[in-house]
Amino acid sequence: MSSNEFGGILLRWLSESRSGKASALRDGVRSQALTWGLELKEYAEWDWMRKAAVLGFIDVDLRADRWSVAPPVLTRLPHADGLAVLTGARTAQIGTRVEEAAREWMELITVPHTPEAGEAPLPDTLLFQYEDPLTLQEAAEFLGARYVPCAALQFMELLPQAAPGPESAPPGGSTANTLEKYELRFQRFVPVERDDEDGLYRWRGADYARLTRFRRNGVFHTVERETGVYLELARHRVGAMRWRPESGKGRADIGRLLVDRYAPLPALHERAAVLCSGFPPSVGKQTQTRAYDNVPRALAEAIAASLQQNLETMPRLVAATGGRTK
Repeated sequence: MSSNEFGGILLRWLSESRSGKASALRDGVRSQALTWGLELKEYAEWDWMRKAAVLGFIDVDLRADRWSVAPPVLTRLPHADGLAVLTGARTAQIGTRVEEAAREWMELITVPHTPEAGEAPLPDTLLFQYEDPLTLQEAAEFLGARYVPCAALQFMELLPQAAPGPESAPPGGSTANTLEKYELRFQRFVPVERDDEDGLYRWRGADYARLTRFRRNGVFHTVERETGVYLELARHRVGAMRWRPESGKGRADIGRLLVDRYAPLPALHERAAVLCSGFPPSVGKQTQTRAYDNVPRALAEAIAASLQQNLETMPRLVAATGGRTK
């Protein structure tokens, strides 16, 4: 079997199993990769789980050490010229119905994931081409999926506002020896000896689990790491998001959302951006950014506002002679 089948077979197993421990899934991704002869880089299994979650295949709760497969959903991509994406569970039954529909009446576009060196391959992206949106409801029923008109745009009403969580105890005892503080100039956590300044901290708890806390006005609050980074960016008025409109005719309100790699989007925000195209973000090695395609300006602004960011709008690329842009 080709390594391109790795993601699809793993998703099939998850779909039939339905739920389990996140730690067991982490170990399973790496052990299966070894079985397939894939050499994974450090933390590649966590990266696979995160990307599978933002693509809408699974839901992961690391604090509860649980994963569960997401329900199958057929949803339109925004302003994408008649394309819908199938996400969520892919049981054997769903796979059989997709193959049957593709043979007989459905225009199916299968796009394999191209992993970087050391990454575990993700499941193929399944895109369906349609002319009348009304036919998508019938298609979803045939596949055994739920039809959602446009999940990406519906997320605009669901994006949580970045804010510190409930009050929490400060570091203490032996855990204080593991204290780190997020430094914007280094774009990472660095060891510190004191917690007497406001900002984003993390340390090892009594069970050796890593705790992330945001200190505001001398009080510690619980916070997810990604949200905490954006709170720290907002505290220093630092921007990490840009949006560039597309150059095509009639596409001025659709574009590419660029997010600095050191400030990854929280899970729900990233799922909204990913479901605009059905693909994980591309990573710019030189620019150190994650790029999300086909993102409407309104959604990009909603994502930025909910994370206390001022979205920078970049100049639109203008088509030039010879097929190039300037």
